[in-house]
Formats: sequence, C-alpha cells, structure tokens
Amino acid sequence: MRTIWRAGGLLFGAALMVTGCTEENSPTTLRRSGGAAFDAAASLTSAVTDLAGDAAWNFNTGPGSAAKVPAYLDIVRAEVSQKGRTFTFTLDLAEIVPASPAPASGGLGVYDWFFELDTDPTTFPSGKDGVFPQNQALPVELFVAVEWDGTQFKGLLFDLRPLLSGEPMIITPVAFSIGGAEIQLSVAASALGDPSTFGWAAATCARHSHYASDGIQCLDRAPDAGFVTWPQ
Repeated sequence: MRTIWRAGGLLFGAALMVTGCTEENSPTTLRRSGGAAFDAAASLTSAVTDLAGDAAWNFNTGPGSAAKVPAYLDIVRAEVSQKGRTFTFTLDLAEIVPASPAPASGGLGVYDWFFELDTDPTTFPSGKDGVFPQNQALPVELFVAVEWDGTQFKGLLFDLRPLLSGEPMIITPVAFSIGGAEIQLSVAASALGDPSTFGWAAATCARHSHYASDGIQCLDRAPDAGFVTWPQ
C-alpha cells in the first residue's frame, strides 16, 4: 500500500468507525503534544451527546460482544468548532484516558479516537491505498484522529480525497491534547479545504491490522448513524 506520510510542523492555526455502529444517543493528568493551547470559545459550533456505557465490541453482536470496553473508549459528547482559521475537535469520554492504555487485542493493538468528515456528499473515496479495503466506498473524505499505537499517542489527519484521482491517501500529523477524559485536536481550516459546512461523526475503534484491511472494530459512535451538520 502506498500511503503518503507528510512530516514537518504540526498544522496548528496556520492539519470504525464507519457510519453503521449501533448505540443510543441522548482531570487528573494533562498531556499535550505540539505545544498548542486550545481556545474553548468558538464562533461556529456543533455538538452531539451519546449515552454512557453503550460502547461494545463487534457492533454489539457476535462472539465477544459482551466483553467490557474500557470506558475511556466510550464517547459521551463530541463537538466541532471553528474560531478564525482553526477547527477544534473535542471528545468527552466516560473515563480518564490513561497515560499508557492496555493494547487492543489482536495484531497491532491500536486504538483510535477520531472524527470522520463528509465534506462532499457527492464523493465516496475508495482504493487500495486508503483506510478501508478497496471495495468499501464511504461518504468520508477526511479523518481527524488521536491514535494510541501501544507506545505513544499521535494526532493524525487522514486525507482520502487523493483516492478519487487514483493517488494514495495522505497522512499528516496534527496538534492534539489529552486532559483527563477529554481529547482535543486542532486542525487548520485550509487542511480541510476551507469548508463552509460538512457532515461529521465521532467514533472510537480498535485496529488489529494495517490500513486497507478489514481488521477494524467499531466500539462507539456519536451519533449512532448518519452525520451531524457543522455548523448547527
């Protein structure tokens, strides 16, 4: 798989999980990456709440679905806001995120806390160099994620738009913070294509194999299905 990783400075102020998980909607330590301070005030905001305790393995069905999902993977609220030229993505979880989470079962043992963005309802990026298997086309052009790889946390922007022209997706580091049970990511509006509106959802997942595989388990999603519109 030809994935393009962009290095360089973090895109701050100047860069399953999918649409079918089924749930019901309704600090002790501070760790920061990128040296960024996040401003909670925003001029344009949209948010969604989610029932605590609804996170489950295997889409709530099948073997292992009754096993307890760590509460730091259970979403209770998600918010997208824009102030000036910067988007802030905020996840509130049911429990404090530990400094070193136990790895997910399986091969890679990766956990992701992320936002999926539908910036263009007419496109469905897919391809062998994307996040999902080549035969899975989803109405998602961008993912903004904090990933725990078993050793460290990373903030990442997954840009799937190049798949529409046969090119590999682009992965870029982004600034993020973890404070107690809250995760925030900061992304420049230009990295998202300067959207005036888009659909979004937040989710958590465990990833057991590399990108473009079926080795992803959705644990929680807000909202349960479809997208929230930004701005509201």
